[in-house]
Amino acid sequence: MERELFIIYCYPIWHTVSFSLIARKHIEQLRRYTKVYEWDELNLPDIYPVKRYSLFVHPLFGATWRWVTQLRLAEHGLDRAVENISRRFEKYEKVIGIDVADSDRMSDLAVKLTEVYDEVIVPSNFARQSYVNSGVRVKVNVVPHGLDMEWYDSPPVPLERINNQALRVLWQLKHMTGKKLLLFWMWHSPERKGWPEVLVFYEHLKKERDDVALVVKTGGPLNIDVERAKRLGVINVFGWLTEEEKMFLYDLCDLTLLFSRGGGFELNGLESLARGTPVIAHRKGAWTDYMPDWLLIREGLKVRVFVDNHIHVGYGYTVDVDDALDKACEILDNLDEYKARSKEYADAHLKRQFTWERVGKMLWRIASS
Repeated sequence: MERELFIIYCYPIWHTVSFSLIARKHIEQLRRYTKVYEWDELNLPDIYPVKRYSLFVHPLFGATWRWVTQLRLAEHGLDRAVENISRRFEKYEKVIGIDVADSDRMSDLAVKLTEVYDEVIVPSNFARQSYVNSGVRVKVNVVPHGLDMEWYDSPPVPLERINNQALRVLWQLKHMTGKKLLLFWMWHSPERKGWPEVLVFYEHLKKERDDVALVVKTGGPLNIDVERAKRLGVINVFGWLTEEEKMFLYDLCDLTLLFSRGGGFELNGLESLARGTPVIAHRKGAWTDYMPDWLLIREGLKVRVFVDNHIHVGYGYTVDVDDALDKACEILDNLDEYKARSKEYADAHLKRQFTWERVGKMLWRIASS
């Protein structure tokens, strides 16, 4: 009889970043199938299992590069350090790396780091194409991000359930002024997220209409282009939000701006559609896996996503601001129709494909095959 397979899942535990949040969802779902042991990315998984284990490393590049850098001190060279990790990984049934592609090309170093893995997982077809085009030779699986069913099924979150004062004030502002709220998420990487285009877009939009307000969600207080944002009357909501508070924010807002130049998936677009709030984004990114054609806009300039990144070295696109303005005005002038269409689309198409439960099944199939 074949022995039971267990999993070690290595991810950032020492601090909380977006990779940590996705990893915890993966772990929660994988525990439906087997025992999962959590391991911090700061420590190379240097154990000698006597049982069958598959190892997940998430994020692949950050963790593997850290380990390689440590080993190079003893091994005197990148190739020998990579070989050292490969030998350590031989004791596992399967070693699977999980990461993203923020641009259309990966560096030679990134390709080299994938060689220690049996398979890799990325969250979108855009990311897979980036890996394959860059020369990654191991199998590249697409496993999307997902949502809990509450995102699709629960009714609008009532104000009485919200204790967050910033959200309560935002609710009052909307109902007192009657303004339509545009939502932009900028937890990190302002240039990659399209912040320069958002500012230009909003400056033009405010000249055309006075019934809008821009809400920018950040981790800490907005600390970039502060004076310009103040002049435009940008509303900054910052800090950690619970899942219910995030749902409330989407429910309250009328249009989400997904202006990213690059990215491996961009979960905020999926969250918005699940709540029935339309999203606009250009047609050349990872989000086209879940976005309907009728919400996509033209791309603008082809740009380097990062100037000095040693992993993501390729290009992405800005949004075409003029087309974004036209589409935004069309949506804002027909809000009820677009909100209904967005919700119908989410229920008919996204609800079947983009759930954490389905993601868990896909991960287990890869780990155990």
